[in-house]
Amino acid sequence: MTAADSDPRPRCPICSGSLGQREVAPCYDCGHETSELGELVRGEHEYFWYSVFGQRLVLCDFCDADFGSYLPQYFGLPDGPCGSYQGLERHETISDPQPAMDGYCATCQHRLAFLEFLRAARQHNSQ
Repeated sequence: MTAADSDPRPRCPICSGSLGQREVAPCYDCGHETSELGELVRGEHEYFWYSVFGQRLVLCDFCDADFGSYLPQYFGLPDGPCGSYQGLERHETISDPQPAMDGYCATCQHRLAFLEFLRAARQHNSQ
C-alpha cells in the first residue's frame, strides 16, 4: 500500500492528485478562482447550463465566450487550432446562483466539477 492509497481525500480524475476543498462560484471553468466569489456576490456574471461533448456543465457569461480558446486536443479531439466548439449549446439560466463547496486540484488548477467534465469529454471524444 502506498501513501496515496491510504489518503482518504478524494483524488483528481485527471492527475490522481489529492483534492482540497474550497468555496467556489457556479462556473465550472473559473469558479475556483477566489476573485470569482466576489464577482458572484456583486452580480457581475450570469450563469447558464450548457452541453457539449455529450456532457453538461455550468459556465459564466465570460467563460462561455472564451470556451473556444481551448485547444481541441485538451478535450481529446484531433490536433488543430482553437475551435469554435459549435456543439456548445446553451440551456437554462441559473436564476439564483450561489457559492458552493467543491474539490480543487492544485496541480490541474481546476475545481472537481470541471475536472469530471474534462474526463468525460475526453472519454467521449476518444470513441
